[in-house]
Amino acid sequence: MEIDLTKSPHLKITDFVPDAQILYHYTSIEALFGGIIVRQPQTDKEICLWMSNCQYMNDPEELNTGIRFASDILNISPDILEKHASEYQQITSFSAASDCLPMWAMYGKNGNGIALGFNKEIIEATVPSLYKCVYVTESNKARLQSEISALIENADPKDIENLPDSAGKIFIQMFANIVNSLAFYIVSCFYCKNPAYIYEQEIRSVLLTEESAKYRINNNLIIPYIEQYFPKSALKEIWIGPTNDMNRATYSLRKYLDHMGFNEVEIKQSQVPYRI
Repeated sequence: MEIDLTKSPHLKITDFVPDAQILYHYTSIEALFGGIIVRQPQTDKEICLWMSNCQYMNDPEELNTGIRFASDILNISPDILEKHASEYQQITSFSAASDCLPMWAMYGKNGNGIALGFNKEIIEATVPSLYKCVYVTESNKARLQSEISALIENADPKDIENLPDSAGKIFIQMFANIVNSLAFYIVSCFYCKNPAYIYEQEIRSVLLTEESAKYRINNNLIIPYIEQYFPKSALKEIWIGPTNDMNRATYSLRKYLDHMGFNEVEIKQSQVPYRI
């Protein structure tokens, strides 16, 4: 049984931030220079972001949080979810929050970094899936349980007659067939986060793949990742973090962007009052 995700409006990015046309990726200038802008690109592959394994995200309990939340909502064993979830783990994170102080502190090199602003429609057209995170709150749990109940009530019995147990049927079938079911996108372990991170306004691309990963070092960990490419036209603006040397950082970034053919990318300077 396949579910049309476009008919689940609370999952659309445009509903998350109604007027958002730009999605932000907070990072460092070193990362931009070291590979985000591809030095010898193929056509429509001028930008490269790293999809990291979800076990190495900022929240050390992230996968477990998602498994527990999905288990509660679907009334299915956490062991079943953990078994399947461990196979599919590559994530790229974006944010709907521009010039956001906690985002600068957490992901923008403590204010010395940058925030890349991408055109939402181009990103959506490029990645296999792009949906907002579900924060693990009681109100979200009640809402999702209600929606899944409605889904089950409207389901064709022929679609699920050979599978056990109501809500669990949807989740088991989704993992077995890797289909775009509603259950996957709203309670998948990869989209659930602790509400302490709600300020991130996070939107994720998740790639279900067995592709061989590359490896990088970050915070004394060896992290597997997969390269995710975007066309040059996706990058619309770059924000300079609040603790940078604004004038020199802006000048040098402008020179580099023009040199690499990103002449139309706008540079903006953070307005956040922040001192380290």
